[in-house]
Amino acid sequence: MNVVICCDFDGTITLTDTGKILLSNLTNEDWQYYDDLVIKGKMGTREALVIQWGMIKSTTTEEINRIVDEIEIDPAFNQFYEWTKEKGIEFLIISDGFKTYINRILHNHNIQIAETDIKSNDMELVEGKFKLKFLTPECEHNCANCKYSQVKQFKDKGRKIIYIGDGLSDILPARELADVILAKENEDLAKELKNDSRLITFRSFANLLEEKTKEFLLE
Repeated sequence: MNVVICCDFDGTITLTDTGKILLSNLTNEDWQYYDDLVIKGKMGTREALVIQWGMIKSTTTEEINRIVDEIEIDPAFNQFYEWTKEKGIEFLIISDGFKTYINRILHNHNIQIAETDIKSNDMELVEGKFKLKFLTPECEHNCANCKYSQVKQFKDKGRKIIYIGDGLSDILPARELADVILAKENEDLAKELKNDSRLITFRSFANLLEEKTKEFLLE
């Protein structure tokens, strides 16, 4: 099919934001202050992430995995993903988060998504401290991972874009490039684009499995 689904990970596929859970457990410093600067448009997500993850003075892979293994996903996500495969719809995860924990969470829930279909940043531990590896070059919005440029590649090929997300980093690509916008109810994306005719809000992927919604996505 000529359809591609571009889906956020943290807070969309997962029930909580993995990065925020890790920061909350691994540092006592005020990392939330920089989230507030991002929300106010005073700082880009790339700069904020560098500062925030730099607040973690020392940790281990074992400690990270212990926290990550508690992360839950939307109970209906796997069924929705299997439906996209059945219908021949290309499905991509596009995330500001980090592939290290994304892969682990997907594996924990028996969800097999190819490495090439996960467009995210990555990280490694160097002497107990995080070294961040950004997927895309710096852009004019100082995005951690420029979701706009990721989605635009498909838009330029004439693909129908279904964008699924919840947060601030989803607003630009959804607003500028999507044909259909599926936004988590009561979150930043839904609030910002509340009057957009392309918008459908949902509470769970179970809502997206309703027959009328599936029919609409296949139009």
